[in-house]
Amino acid sequence: MRKLLWFSIGFACACLLTVYFLPPAALPWAAPAMAGAAAVWFLPRLRAGVRADGPAGPILLRICRVLALGLAVGLIWCWGFEALVLDPARSAAGRYEDLTAQLCDDPVQTPYGHRADAYVTAPAGRFKARLYLYGPLPDLAPGDWISGSFTLRRADRSADGETYLDLQARGIPLIASGRAASTADGGAPLRFFPVRFSRIIFDRLGELIPADAAGLPQAMLTGCRDGLTETDRDDLSAAGASHIVAVSGLHVTMLMTVLVLLVGQGRRTVFLGIPLLALFVLMTGASPSVVRAALMLSLLLIAPLFREENDPPTALALAGLLILLENPWAAANVSFQLSFAAVAGLLLITRPLQTAFLTLPWVKRLLRWQGPKHWPRLCRSCLLRTLRRTVRAGCTGLAASLGALLFTTPIAAAVFGSVPVYGVLTNLFVLPLAGVCLAGALAVLAIGLVSTALGSWAGWVLAWPVRGVFAVCRLVSRLPGHLLRLDGYGMAFLIFAGLLFVLSLLLRERQYGKTLLCLLTALAAAVGLQILEARTADFTLAALDVGQGQCVCMVTDGFTVMTDCGGTGGPTVGVTAAEWLRRKGAERLDALILTHYDTDHMGGVEALLSRIPVKTVYLPDVPFDPGNRAAVEQAALAAGAALRYVTQDSTLSCPGVQIRLFAPVSDRSDNAACVCVLYSVGEYDMLITGDLDAEGEYALLERQTLPRVEVYAAGHHGSAGSSTQALLDAIRPETVLISVGRNSYGLPSPETLNRLQADGARVFRTDECGNLEIGR
Repeated sequence: MRKLLWFSIGFACACLLTVYFLPPAALPWAAPAMAGAAAVWFLPRLRAGVRADGPAGPILLRICRVLALGLAVGLIWCWGFEALVLDPARSAAGRYEDLTAQLCDDPVQTPYGHRADAYVTAPAGRFKARLYLYGPLPDLAPGDWISGSFTLRRADRSADGETYLDLQARGIPLIASGRAASTADGGAPLRFFPVRFSRIIFDRLGELIPADAAGLPQAMLTGCRDGLTETDRDDLSAAGASHIVAVSGLHVTMLMTVLVLLVGQGRRTVFLGIPLLALFVLMTGASPSVVRAALMLSLLLIAPLFREENDPPTALALAGLLILLENPWAAANVSFQLSFAAVAGLLLITRPLQTAFLTLPWVKRLLRWQGPKHWPRLCRSCLLRTLRRTVRAGCTGLAASLGALLFTTPIAAAVFGSVPVYGVLTNLFVLPLAGVCLAGALAVLAIGLVSTALGSWAGWVLAWPVRGVFAVCRLVSRLPGHLLRLDGYGMAFLIFAGLLFVLSLLLRERQYGKTLLCLLTALAAAVGLQILEARTADFTLAALDVGQGQCVCMVTDGFTVMTDCGGTGGPTVGVTAAEWLRRKGAERLDALILTHYDTDHMGGVEALLSRIPVKTVYLPDVPFDPGNRAAVEQAALAAGAALRYVTQDSTLSCPGVQIRLFAPVSDRSDNAACVCVLYSVGEYDMLITGDLDAEGEYALLERQTLPRVEVYAAGHHGSAGSSTQALLDAIRPETVLISVGRNSYGLPSPETLNRLQADGARVFRTDECGNLEIGR
């Protein structure tokens, strides 16, 4: 019996209970209660109640005892971690103090200054914190010191959208905001050498590899994805291949494979491999997935030296236990969950699936084929050897991908809300190219040490397989139905797949081929129904969840239009909008209407234009925000879209839909100079006023006779100065959509919410409900 395995499972369950279910106040009594139950009541009763006349009885008893022990120790450990580490840090929240902080990584530029993680020395102790630094900052590196006065608060949510669990899983209990009064060079401490070395590698790869291809090798070797464009990241994610840039066990395995090919197996691999693994872990930020892989591979390398047999399940359990001992909240880290789930799937499912694939009739025929009889023996032998190796490698790769996806898909679906449909097929093409890219990046660095010119030539060669990876992902991301949404038929498919998996385990004879066929049939049906639903709807109106901003889309059978495209996500808003349109079956955008040029209404336009064809862009001809206006005009012309300036009221008549554009009613301010839009599909009307203020609404009512509308997109994200009673009395909306995100302006205003509720309208907010969709 693998005692360490079952103990670690119990310990991990305790951490998950603490993270997701037990409040901190419950730990002081839950931990001793579980320990007492395990030691005093549960184990003796279980020992007496389980008979040992069957072979499974004693084994089950021991497993339960070890599980209970791990659960009890885990709860006690989490209690101690809360009391000794987190509570002192939380006690410093709400204070304004003079602090010194040592940077853990390179500062990142933000719209208001810089962001960095650092070890903070405060009167309450030394903690890891997220720093938000205002104003200019000198060039700093990991290990340097910053001093100043900072406001401390609990790490409930970061400005980058990370949640409380995300920050705690990274060991960050505090957020500090302030201005650096002084900085000091920390020298080159050995502790921070790997992080600085990572930056050197990143910069060197950027010099040697063409700019359009450098991002992937940089991400694979250093874990830093700054070199990737938003479009590249989205293509990788939509194709189900984002794991090749999220440094994980895949990269550790590739790195060790390259080392074995260079120096062979034996003691040299051990003495070179373990320090190399440690350096790689520290270079890439020591994420749980990399630490897990490095620990498992280290055990694999060390086991032969002590004449011990390597046991992968036990090694996996030990790696998880060590990670959770350092920080029990790491159990909430998505990287931790996906990494351990993927390896569990590989250990449990891959080998049976590989055997099942190799026993398929057509695979057997390929493996037994003797080749063309008239060919020379040497040529035929080479052909057959290559064919058989390719078939076996394909079966192994397919089995490994399916084994990992079987366990990771539920987690990824819950976190990201969708499932990449073609992920398995994408990986069959992408993973070999990714291995070439990693080995090629190492070769480029080595050649660059000898000669920069030769290194640049090698980087030019490496750029082609990198472009091949992006080309495959770009092709897959444009296939119909490439993402299966969890809020539609995707949930039904996941439930069916789970039930089918449980049923296959209960059967005495494993019918892997039939099970896989049923899964593929169900997946095809779910994708087909999702596409059919999108294309047969009369129309769909949606206010997308873009944070603090606005992006409203309408899709009908013959016309697709979008009003505004901006939010706190910046360029990613355009990517999100393009993906939403594709999921609805729209392959082009007939009209893009911008109400005005505020960044939270147009920040994602450039990314949108690069992702989906746009026929015409409608925009106001006003002098406000000239930089944003010029950027939109330039991007639209570069994408081949026509520009139309709304200088007077006009109407767009299209099949099944009428769109009225109301020109800006004033040039007093950028909010008053908004284009207003009225959608009409039959007798169904929707009004969008952008950030129009109260005076603008009064002027609009004087110039136009507005009908009663079914849907109203609340002006200025629900601010008190918009959605006046006069406008509400005129349009009498049945449903109000408020596009809003986390903000410091107090939006939506309680006054506006009270007016809307008093008017009898149903109010829905994107910050509470996510995407708001209305269809018929």
